[in-house]
Amino acid sequence: MFKRMIAVLAILIAGTAPALAKRVALVIGNGAYEHTVPLPNPANDAQLMATKLRGLGFEVVAGQDQTYNGMRRTVMEFAKKAYGAEIALLFYAGHGMQVAGQNLLVPVDAKIEDETSLDFETISVDFIMRQMSKDVKVQMVFLDACRDNPLARTLARRMGPSRSGNVGAGLAEIKMQETGGEGSVIAFATSPGDVALDGDGNNSPFTSALIRHIDTPNVSIQTVMTRVTGDVYDQTEKRQRPWVNASLIGEVFLNKQAEEKGTEVAALGNAATSAPQQPVVNNAAVNAATQSNIAWEREKLIWETAKSSNTVADYEAYLSAYPSGTFSDFARNSIKRLSASNQVAAVNPRTTPATSSQVEGQASGQAAVNSTLPNPQNAIPGSAETEAALGWNRTARRQVQTRLNLAGHNVGRPDGAFGPKTRGGVTSWQTANGIAPTGYFTAAQYALLTTQTAAKYAAYVEEVKRKQAAAAAAKRRQQSTASRSTTPQRTTATNQPQRVAPANNGGGGINPAGAAFIGGVVGGILGGAIGR
Repeated sequence: MFKRMIAVLAILIAGTAPALAKRVALVIGNGAYEHTVPLPNPANDAQLMATKLRGLGFEVVAGQDQTYNGMRRTVMEFAKKAYGAEIALLFYAGHGMQVAGQNLLVPVDAKIEDETSLDFETISVDFIMRQMSKDVKVQMVFLDACRDNPLARTLARRMGPSRSGNVGAGLAEIKMQETGGEGSVIAFATSPGDVALDGDGNNSPFTSALIRHIDTPNVSIQTVMTRVTGDVYDQTEKRQRPWVNASLIGEVFLNKQAEEKGTEVAALGNAATSAPQQPVVNNAAVNAATQSNIAWEREKLIWETAKSSNTVADYEAYLSAYPSGTFSDFARNSIKRLSASNQVAAVNPRTTPATSSQVEGQASGQAAVNSTLPNPQNAIPGSAETEAALGWNRTARRQVQTRLNLAGHNVGRPDGAFGPKTRGGVTSWQTANGIAPTGYFTAAQYALLTTQTAAKYAAYVEEVKRKQAAAAAAKRRQQSTASRSTTPQRTTATNQPQRVAPANNGGGGINPAGAAFIGGVVGGILGGAIGR
């Protein structure tokens, strides 16, 4: 009877649980610009944000280093999925500009040679927001696109003094529009008209703070953005203050979790009959918590491995996988400490070498520590999903292929396309390292590959830089030689008609032949003097 009551209660709870709200996000990071200054952080910003939003139950439409046509297709895909969503969200990192009060996002292939280019080479923020207003309850827009943009300055110069004032710094304020939903949240990395900082790390100050706070449990988005603003303001030493405009009719939670209520015991009566109240199950919160726990376990395994080995290479491998991770500050401090101790050891080497028994004892102790830790490479088999979660763009994939080649698993010329040859190389590398040969990476496996190839990859990068410098120097020498060979020589032209005295054989005058001879001599002397 008791089991039957439990089963009925479970059915009732499941029947009354709210349906999983539809959440759709568009995440774009443009940094590999072809005709202006490239940006190092947008690709990293977009990868981390896409991963974070997926953990919060969003269906993410993502794009990195996109051309104009690629951005249009990505926005169209997002628009179709966002129709009827509970929350539609836009996150963009990259170059942007404002012209006549209109905010424009800049694809990586944009040239912006004149005003005509604006309609055919940029994507308007207003255009994307229209796609987010179709039967959508809440709109959220996060624009990390207020960086200094040389394309905007070029456009202003070509528009002339009378119209250059239409091109402003940073982005323009976006006016709230009533869409019939529950409101909007629009956030810029800095105040309208100001220029934001790209940051010295792998992520911009704005995106770092946003990722740090956006999934805080049971905190409204209004409070999240207040915390983000404070973090950025402090981190940039009061040089950058994010701008947030919200018109929500109530609090909106991206990570709402059910809180367990304490058991209430009546003042009178039998406490044994007072059963604890069961919390209502929130499917969205459970899914978000599960994804968050999986991500946390992955990060913790890699950190424990790095901490147990206590080497600079392993700490750097952790930072490569989690540049803004929970233990990132500890990893950087450990790298500084180990680097300093290595320098001291190099200057003052120990005069008494360690005995073999000491070395064996240290090795056995280290093995004992390692044996208590799970192998992070085998904890989760690689799959298409685990590799997609890494958010690699084409540049990152080329780096992975280069590292596989350096590790002795030939995948051919690094081109950023993971075809059968690359998958075979991944499988070969996994087999050689005792990892389940799936042909797909996990975060832990990529950290291992990074550690194994750290020295070779550093040497490879230096060699590439050396060759590029040599090629650039050769090109400069060639241009200099060509410039000297094409420099016109200064010559003296005598275009004035020469005055020739009439022939006068009896008057002692100079005949025409003599005049021509003397004129030539004088002209030669003058030409030589001028030429010096």
